[in-house]
Amino acid sequence: MAFYFILALSASLAFGLIRWGRKSFYRLAISSTRVLDIMLGDQDEDEKLEELQSHTGKLILNLLAFIGLLIAAAAIILISLNLHDIFNALEEGEAAPELSSWQSILALSVGATIPFLVPFKKSPSGYSELAMLLHRMVLNNYHLGLKLFRREVKSKGIEKRKDFLIISGLARAGTTSFMNHLATLPQFRSLNYGNMPFLLSPHLWSRFYKPKAGASKERSHKDGIQLGMNSNEALEEYFFKAISKDSYIKEHCLEEYRLSADAHESYLDYQSIIRQSPEQIYLAKNNNFLLRYRGLREENSEFHLVLLFRQPLFHAASLRSMHQRYCQMQSEDVFVLEYMNWLGHHEFGLDQKPFLFEGGQLPEGDKSELNYWLQIWIEYYRFALKLEGPNIHFIPYEAFCAEPVTYINRALAPFQLKWEQDAPQAFINQRKVDLEYDQALHSEALEIYAQLQKRL
Repeated sequence: MAFYFILALSASLAFGLIRWGRKSFYRLAISSTRVLDIMLGDQDEDEKLEELQSHTGKLILNLLAFIGLLIAAAAIILISLNLHDIFNALEEGEAAPELSSWQSILALSVGATIPFLVPFKKSPSGYSELAMLLHRMVLNNYHLGLKLFRREVKSKGIEKRKDFLIISGLARAGTTSFMNHLATLPQFRSLNYGNMPFLLSPHLWSRFYKPKAGASKERSHKDGIQLGMNSNEALEEYFFKAISKDSYIKEHCLEEYRLSADAHESYLDYQSIIRQSPEQIYLAKNNNFLLRYRGLREENSEFHLVLLFRQPLFHAASLRSMHQRYCQMQSEDVFVLEYMNWLGHHEFGLDQKPFLFEGGQLPEGDKSELNYWLQIWIEYYRFALKLEGPNIHFIPYEAFCAEPVTYINRALAPFQLKWEQDAPQAFINQRKVDLEYDQALHSEALEIYAQLQKRL
């Protein structure tokens, strides 16, 4: 009996060591995927070789660390068994029972299971360690993602449509609510949380992962919007990050840039693997869309842009409040910061970056002050007023809240569609602003707001 107890104890210690050192496996998985990503890259061969040499060294070190962990775990079991054999030989002169017996196998199984009965701690964001590992392996490697994307286009792509619909505006302008209403219509198709993290190859991921609707919960913004795995969100920005290799994401800002003709065609290809039939219209919410609007419009006069705007003082106050909330969240959980960076969400938080449009300027001052966010509002919507081309639909947030069906139908009209479901509940979202701000900035913002109203 003592033999089986020692066998179970040694197995428990060995697998406890593996659990304790599991991050060596995570590092090995991440570095292995990184090496594969480099090999799939299209960079210059000399540059690729140099990068491969650097990351291969890290891969070897992580492999050795993981092998060392396994050897240490095996050594715990072997040493325990050898000590027991010696003890038996000295005390009783009998050999230990065979390891192949069912009693030995049961003892090993029980001992190995015990360390994993204690649940793994989830991050404050609710993601398990394995889920975070998968996200890091997939979303940190653009070349691998684009390889899978091109494969999906060849096998699953359908007829392209140039008349897609984008919901945009500065964050906190009601874009999520507006998109979610449209996404309930079968004529539209958009990305949802169930596509994470394989945003460039949703069909491949759907073979292995079929999320159930499940219970919805309030999103991390704590603004009353309920989300589930089938909820649509602003996820397409990852496509633009991948095809541009983050070239427009600078240290202190997001720069406006021109999307090439080839990139436009790739974008239509991307939409073709999201849509489920040639008749469906691609729908997306993208608060960064203005960064590439002018280049896309040069290639395509048929797509529609719904641009929401909000009373500047309330809007700036909402942005400031959300910035403070996400700074705290990201300080407590680095995965929240990683997640937002993967998706190009730099609207607020520790890695907040303002937009820099051609001829514009970056905001100045303290991000804890309302003036900083008023400057962001001014730069964004001053640029929005300069947008030219057909199919731009300006929609005021306050009016949409009060009469949602009226403004949803404005977006649907160009597609010969009309809202025929139950009317969404109207509401008023006004907030008290008791912060100090520069009156001249506010007056400038109100002038732009008045001009936006004329674009309805």
